[in-house]
Amino acid sequence: MRHLPLACLLALAVSSTTFAQSTQPAPEKAAVPVRRVVLFSSGVGFFEHHGKVTGNATTELRFRTEQINDLLKSLVVSDRDAGLVKTITYPSQEPIARTLRSFQLDISNNPDLAALLNQMRGTAVKISVTDETIEGTILGIEHKERTTKDDKVITYAVANIITAKGIRAVELDKVGTIDIQDATLQKELTAALTALAQARDKDKKPVLINFEGAGERRVSIGYVVETPVWKTSYRLILPDPTSKDNAKLQGWALIDNQTDNDWTDITLDLVGGRPISFIENLYQPLYVPRPVMAPRVTASLTPQTYEAGVAAKPEEAKAAADAPAPELELRSPARSGSTAGGGGGIGGQNGSLFRARLSDQNFVSNFAEGVAAQGEANKVGENFQYTVKGVTLARQRSAMIPIITEPFEFDRVSIYNMNVLAKNPLHGVRLKNKSDKYLLTGPVAVMDNVKAKDGTLTQNYAGDASLSDLPPGQDRLLSYGIDQDVLVNTDQQGSSNIMTASFAKGALTLKYRDENVQSYTLDNKSDREKNLVVEQPRLGNWSLKSPDKALETTDQLYRFQTTLKPKAVTKFSVVQEFVRLEAIVVTSWDVGNFEAYAKAGNIPQKVKDVLFTAASKRRAMIDLERQIAAKTVERARNLEEQKNIRENIKTLPANTKSQQDAITDLSAKDGELKGLNKEIKDLNDSLQKARADFEKFLMESTAE
Repeated sequence: MRHLPLACLLALAVSSTTFAQSTQPAPEKAAVPVRRVVLFSSGVGFFEHHGKVTGNATTELRFRTEQINDLLKSLVVSDRDAGLVKTITYPSQEPIARTLRSFQLDISNNPDLAALLNQMRGTAVKISVTDETIEGTILGIEHKERTTKDDKVITYAVANIITAKGIRAVELDKVGTIDIQDATLQKELTAALTALAQARDKDKKPVLINFEGAGERRVSIGYVVETPVWKTSYRLILPDPTSKDNAKLQGWALIDNQTDNDWTDITLDLVGGRPISFIENLYQPLYVPRPVMAPRVTASLTPQTYEAGVAAKPEEAKAAADAPAPELELRSPARSGSTAGGGGGIGGQNGSLFRARLSDQNFVSNFAEGVAAQGEANKVGENFQYTVKGVTLARQRSAMIPIITEPFEFDRVSIYNMNVLAKNPLHGVRLKNKSDKYLLTGPVAVMDNVKAKDGTLTQNYAGDASLSDLPPGQDRLLSYGIDQDVLVNTDQQGSSNIMTASFAKGALTLKYRDENVQSYTLDNKSDREKNLVVEQPRLGNWSLKSPDKALETTDQLYRFQTTLKPKAVTKFSVVQEFVRLEAIVVTSWDVGNFEAYAKAGNIPQKVKDVLFTAASKRRAMIDLERQIAAKTVERARNLEEQKNIRENIKTLPANTKSQQDAITDLSAKDGELKGLNKEIKDLNDSLQKARADFEKFLMESTAE
């Protein structure tokens, strides 16, 4: 099977182009260059094009496929000086197979020449075969078989063409070119091939903006698309440690032009804000599923037979004949909520359901052209931006642009955090932003000047630091290396002490003070005095007791600053405390618990008195419980003795003195048992009263 020859495709493309040009003149191509770019630190950019067009003109912008959704959501266009913005066209996101099936010739399944010609049955064509040209109409395609010299059977396609002399069978493997004589069908095939070619370019999509008007006019185009996040990096050059000069800070903006447009002499705004931005799939065509309804079929009526009727009087028959025929009202389907007068119907007084015409929609957008820069850096609303003018950057290139070059005040410090490094602090600085510049987060390369003995200065790389956002009027700590001149030893101790207590409703409430003491031993082995910043982790809801105040406080830690004398050891401690309440129900306590808390320090005397009284009442209850236990044991022994006596009585001879003595002993034991039972009952009653008195005392006693 053969596919469509390349020569045929080229011929069709040329013919289709000629046809399109002959039907409508193409508008003038106008270049509207980028004049302003606003890059946000949130990963989007606003691009503004300005230029001039004359008469009817079209400008083309190209975007990556993934940028089309942003474009459709944010595109703003303005044609000033009495011009109009007409249509804005872009390639559809329709699946290519569905697009190809919409043409008269379906090439979605990559048809071979025979299959394509089979779709063109009835079309006039001119076919070049070897040394002749055949003109006619395609009748159909058939497949035949032939046997080769090596006895192999092959299948080949034959086109049957109706010519002026009859039907000609043309073997397709001998065809050179095919010229389609039907201009409409040729245009459809060319359009299908164009759509197929555009679908291959998945990365770039042309967007055509059409302007209409007379004379020369100013036009503007603006849109938001995803862009690489612009970044900042800094160079901090420190003076000699013995100098009181300010440090020099260089700030560089790192930008990327990942668009298909060169930036030539543009205004570049770098905004340090994070506007809310999202992607909505507007590029993908959406189809609403609709129900499929079966057609209603009404069964034919069964033929009827009629009886003979009674004839009407002549005058009644005439009146019936002269009566007007009933009116049949034809109404168009009314829309929901339509009123009398036909405004909502298809044929009502207000015309068709859709009356809007493109020529009536002459809206001219007046979108903002940007905030005028007051200087290199300025505040815009809640955001901060740097404005750089005259920027030139080719497409798909990146650049570093200096945005800060000025002196900054600073203090040299060492920074210690036990969770970062256990034995040494870090070299650092406290950078003070007294400028009007907003320093965005970024890496900082620190360079240090060291003075030699002969007085010469040598600039060395000292390390890297990381800067978080630093607004004007604030300062930040930066650390960039390990300070090996200072050794740190730490020790932690904790304690818990009762501060006071209160008693109410059978519960003892204790107020504790928990203390955590973090001690630091700081050994400065250098011959230079140092300022050390100690970062102490905060303990949840604990409060700071000592020192009285921290230099700085964050959500996670305290910062303290102390001075380290040269060649000396300095001790420093941080005390945090936590006051907590603990309530204990004492109804089940024994005497030892009451007396232990009654003897504890810092408990008010009134509370102690309650505890001592409770201990006395609890002791009385324990004494009664002890007596009851003793009597219970005695009763059990009495019952066992009675059991033994009864067994002896059974074994002794009847009516003997031994038996009578045993009976007398049994009677005595029974009397003792009755006395024990009474004593145990009385003791239990006393215990119940003592328990009730104890519980009443606890519930009614209050002391602080």
